[in-house]
Amino acid sequence: MKTQEKDLYHGAALTQVVEHESFKALNKATTKYGHYQINHDRRLIVKYTKGSSSPWSFTFQKEDVGVVADDISAGHSTYICLVCGDETVCALNEEQILQVIDLDGGTQWIKVEMPPKSSLRVKGSNGELSKTVPNNSFPKKLFR
Repeated sequence: MKTQEKDLYHGAALTQVVEHESFKALNKATTKYGHYQINHDRRLIVKYTKGSSSPWSFTFQKEDVGVVADDISAGHSTYICLVCGDETVCALNEEQILQVIDLDGGTQWIKVEMPPKSSLRVKGSNGELSKTVPNNSFPKKLFR
């Protein structure tokens, strides 16, 4: 099977997940590409952008937003994983997701900025995170 570009970017995130000491299992959560179940109790949506420098922008179509909303309403610990080119991976937990996107809205966007020698600043169509996201918080954030 030919390797697609999206596989490389998703692999950058998933490799870090499976190498974490608390990792047990990785499965597809649904038929949607980039929607995973980790350790039977966590849901992860992986999105990527190829941009080589900050800021990185991510678009969440209505279907993407619906997947996140369904996972949260079903009681799953839900995360969004944003692969920022070949620079960094930014993971958002449920609380952070709700600050930056409107789960009842249509298409949404998230922008990740990485100022020099600083943590990640994240904002979206619904607002901005009140705190920065440390560069080293992924993947351990998924296993807390």
